[in-house]
Amino acid sequence: MSDVLFDKPKAEKFEKRIIGWYEVYGDKDLPWRRAGDGWAVLVAAFLLRKTATQQVVRIYDEFLRRFPTPQTLLSATEEEVKNVIRPLGIEHQRAKHLMELAGVLEQRFGGRIPCDKKSLDELPGVGSYIASEILLRVCGKPEPLLDRNMIRVLERIFNIKSAKKRLHTDPMMWSFARALLPKDPELAERFSYGVLDFARKTCTAKNPHCNICPMKDLCASFARSAEKQAPQVPPTEKQQGPSFRAPLAHLRELHRRL
Repeated sequence: MSDVLFDKPKAEKFEKRIIGWYEVYGDKDLPWRRAGDGWAVLVAAFLLRKTATQQVVRIYDEFLRRFPTPQTLLSATEEEVKNVIRPLGIEHQRAKHLMELAGVLEQRFGGRIPCDKKSLDELPGVGSYIASEILLRVCGKPEPLLDRNMIRVLERIFNIKSAKKRLHTDPMMWSFARALLPKDPELAERFSYGVLDFARKTCTAKNPHCNICPMKDLCASFARSAEKQAPQVPPTEKQQGPSFRAPLAHLRELHRRL
């Protein structure tokens, strides 16, 4: 992060406001955010891929009732798993990935969810975001939940830009997000989910709700937009520079004398 200017006072204000916003407007009651079990968190992460939150809410509790552990999932047939998750779509792919994950967890970790990043990264279908969520939610290790939504908020507020096409793979972005994260695990969790909910509800990809945004006085993007929309004051003659009327009058006087 050496090439990025980190504004600590601004970062501290942002952290406090996001946590405060989350307490009032955040989706704290989503079932997987209340779960402390690593398998439950992993299941939610897999089901939420390319799927609306409310769709997953409808089948999440039923899935965990039927398959509360990796072992119980492996005891089921793929058809039984597909029947539960069919309302979400692409059930064949989801069932296959979940059963593959459960198999590795049973064979390598005795059905437990590992709490080190190296082991998490080696699990099938678990990328940096899901690994970070497990570390944050299950293991009490503050890690940012850096996805396209968090990146959008950071870009707009802090004017931070990545040169990479796949922004979530940029080490600079991860370093910046970690620098923002509270050290306390509970606050880090509230902050991280707060940013995600804020991105989804207020700082949306299209037509963000800037006028009601509690971050607008901190936001670099809003400041640029406000500057562009400010009414243009006509410059005074002094600001315009020398008037062309004087040279024209001079030419007329010369013509008269000739």
